[in-house]
Amino acid sequence: MKIIALSLTALALLSACASSPTTFHQLRPALPAASQNPAQGVSVMVGPATLPAGLERPQLVVEGAGGNIELLDLQRWAGPLDRMLSQTVATDVSRALGLVSVYAYPQPGMGGGDVRLLLDVRQLRLRPGRDATLEVAWQAVPGRGERQPLASGYFNRSQPLAATDATAAAAALQALVTELSRQLAGDLGPALAAFKP
Repeated sequence: MKIIALSLTALALLSACASSPTTFHQLRPALPAASQNPAQGVSVMVGPATLPAGLERPQLVVEGAGGNIELLDLQRWAGPLDRMLSQTVATDVSRALGLVSVYAYPQPGMGGGDVRLLLDVRQLRLRPGRDATLEVAWQAVPGRGERQPLASGYFNRSQPLAATDATAAAAALQALVTELSRQLAGDLGPALAAFKP
């Protein structure tokens, strides 16, 4: 009888696990290509991107109504968030500027690039049912020699969330990263045009 009871308990636990699959979220490039024939131009290495402490984990980290931080175990990023951020920004900036020579850090065999675009994420808050906030300070510096910035800037925006689920939170962050990429491309374009490697 004990064996049957244990078997039923194990079956119930397995059923509960099977009914809640893990959802994976990712950031994707979203800006349209400015040119059908992108140019080679100055090589730009985007990253590394630094994240606030506590966000370097696979789970989505959200802020509850009382300000408490929660890890959503069944809602995960498809890869390291800092890496996805660099890759998404690199592709969006490449498309917006019409340059094929924009890469995400690290890129084996590509060197450090003529220009490094450093992203310091100061704040990334996901508050389901309320809003998402992204605050980033950035600098474009020569890849070699003098480290005087070619351009720098600051991005701080929020996106309201109508829904309380993790998918809405991830989508809001996606929209903010797209806006960040748009701002970066606009500010970086003139600096790259004037830069002589």
